[in-house]
Amino acid sequence: MQPEQIERASQQLTADQQLILDQVDNAIALLDSSQHLVLFNQQLTQNWGLSADWLAQKPHFQEVCAQVVEHGYWYPAQAEHLQSILLATRGENVLFTLEQLNGIHLEVNVILTSTGGHLFIFRDVTVKEQARREAMLMQANLNAEIKRLRFLQELTERLQPASDLKEIGQFALSYLIQTMGAAFGDVKVISGEGKDAYASMLTNKISTQFIATYGEPITRDMEALLNQGIPYGQGILWQVVATGSPLFVEDYKNHPQAVDAFRHPGIGQLGMFPIPSASGKIIGILTLESRSEQKLQEAPQQDMLLAACRTLGVAIERAQAQEHLRRANEELERASQLKSEFLASMSHELRTPLNSILGFSDLLQRGAGGSLTQRQVNHVKVIETSGQHLLQLINDILDLSKIEAGKADLDLAPVSIQTLCRQCLKMIQPRADKKRLRLSLELDSRLEQAFLDERRVSQILINLLSNAVKFTPEEGTVKLAGRLAYGCQLQQEFRPDRSPVNSSTPYLCLEVTDSGIGIPEDKLHLLFRPFQQIDSSLARHHEGTGLGLAITKRVAELHGGTVSVVSRENQGSTFRVWLPLTELRLTLAADTPVSDSQQQDSSLLKTEPPFGDAKRILVVEDQPFNQALISEVLELEGYAVDLVYDGEMMLQRLHAPSVTPESLPHLILMDIQLPGVDGFELIRQLKAHPQWQTVPVIAVTAMAMPGDCDRCLEAGADDYLSKPLDLEQVIAQVRSFIETES
Repeated sequence: MQPEQIERASQQLTADQQLILDQVDNAIALLDSSQHLVLFNQQLTQNWGLSADWLAQKPHFQEVCAQVVEHGYWYPAQAEHLQSILLATRGENVLFTLEQLNGIHLEVNVILTSTGGHLFIFRDVTVKEQARREAMLMQANLNAEIKRLRFLQELTERLQPASDLKEIGQFALSYLIQTMGAAFGDVKVISGEGKDAYASMLTNKISTQFIATYGEPITRDMEALLNQGIPYGQGILWQVVATGSPLFVEDYKNHPQAVDAFRHPGIGQLGMFPIPSASGKIIGILTLESRSEQKLQEAPQQDMLLAACRTLGVAIERAQAQEHLRRANEELERASQLKSEFLASMSHELRTPLNSILGFSDLLQRGAGGSLTQRQVNHVKVIETSGQHLLQLINDILDLSKIEAGKADLDLAPVSIQTLCRQCLKMIQPRADKKRLRLSLELDSRLEQAFLDERRVSQILINLLSNAVKFTPEEGTVKLAGRLAYGCQLQQEFRPDRSPVNSSTPYLCLEVTDSGIGIPEDKLHLLFRPFQQIDSSLARHHEGTGLGLAITKRVAELHGGTVSVVSRENQGSTFRVWLPLTELRLTLAADTPVSDSQQQDSSLLKTEPPFGDAKRILVVEDQPFNQALISEVLELEGYAVDLVYDGEMMLQRLHAPSVTPESLPHLILMDIQLPGVDGFELIRQLKAHPQWQTVPVIAVTAMAMPGDCDRCLEAGADDYLSKPLDLEQVIAQVRSFIETES
């Protein structure tokens, strides 16, 4: 081939190469070993406004960088960085990102060529970089939001179990001081009204950095003043109390209303935030000292500050209400105690002359002082009858006052249920005969003996039977019945107290049913109150003091039980006394057959929970409604449920020396948020115990944040349930573990 042809072919190849390079979107620059530009494409000229003719003259790379800087695209430092890479690159390629002055992001790839030169590839990654930065910003915002929500959740959770007010304040203050970059902060509670108002310190926190910088004496003076409290009118905080708006002070040291102990050059910007009550009244002040460049009023955590203040307001208001209630209860308890002592004293004082009246009445009737006319005998009998009535009233008052004063003790002993009931009916029979009433007794044949205070329970039955006879018209019926029942049946009854009931607890249920006048539904709430009668008018037809049912209720409660009533006006009433057999240690006649009539009359016994061979499930839960729900669901599935009410009780049970492998439950449902000892710690101790570790544990919790499930499983739980509970899921998981255990 001729030289001319070779030259033309070379020129054509160069032109083709340039054409190809110009089609590439990336800017390309090829440097020889002396750092002179030997090849470039059109994108290089367009990126920085460089002349193609000038670039064709093969300028030094330093000159090219200087032109780009002169055109306002790069900083001088960026140009120097690019040039330093040429010196540093000896055997490896370099990739980095460069942000130009016009906001364009370039990915710079520097490749070492075989001839010792360098190939620069500049790729525009602005869209990608912006997306990355937006993603990072979004992630940062998301993390901040999660942190904020965790703070608010934990703050709210501390309110649920009525945590200590100071603990809530310390938690909120520690978080806010860390988040706001503050040196110190405090929470003050406002008490009193008007000029008698006073700001007392609830809790405060001073950072270790502040103490290290300014010394402990300064901080001791500040804390001493906070502990002493700030009277009305002293300091800036009273402006916040008056206006209800946050107040920010840039130079607290020189502020005319500053408190002297806080006039310190080390104090930066001060922010005071009102803590409102539900009504809007300012009942506290949150104070923060900030050292960050960003001002407190411009901080993005404003919503957290306000939320913390609202939560603290709820906590302070509740604490104040609880304190007020505590004082009121103490006053009521003292008043009740004084009343009981007065009644007891007066009753004793009245009994002395009354005994004389009754004694001399008896002597007169016996003729000890000479014979009496029939008219005189009748008068003496009236005196004796009235005296006995008055004595019964005094005895009732004395009995009730002893119970209410906590001075009544039970004398528990094995008592035959049948003998007790028959004796009470025998005592009431004469009164029933006078009104031609039909008395009957119906007993569950499985009831044999129970540990009772025989005199007290007899008193209960006599009171109920006496009322039934009193309020039942002639030729009516009165029935005394005794049966075995369970808490699930008691829960459906109308009772004066609404204390939680374990649906699986067995009870001795004694009931008196009459066909009397009944009680209007709107008057049921008046029952069981001392000195309270349904008909208390001056024209009432039935005499009495209104103490019988009150004493009945109190005696039942002394036994750990309660009372209930069902009544329809003009149709009759049924009063029931429920005495728990878990405490009374009932002895059942296991082999005694039940007659057909008794089975028909005691149909409620069919709902008793299956304790024999039933699988046992231990439920550790402190909330009464959750206890009732879980127990009801599991018992309906045929399981025997045992309840533990708090963490400390479960801990005692865990380490009880009497635990044997046979006494262990088949499964444990463990609530995580428990008073005393939390569920995490209990699960860890269960799994470390040589006997309990074989029992599967399902964690039950209201916490729903990411990672909570992992925390439960890491503690040793075998599975996890979230509240609110899906009952189908609960049944399925329990069944799965029970079948596996079997």
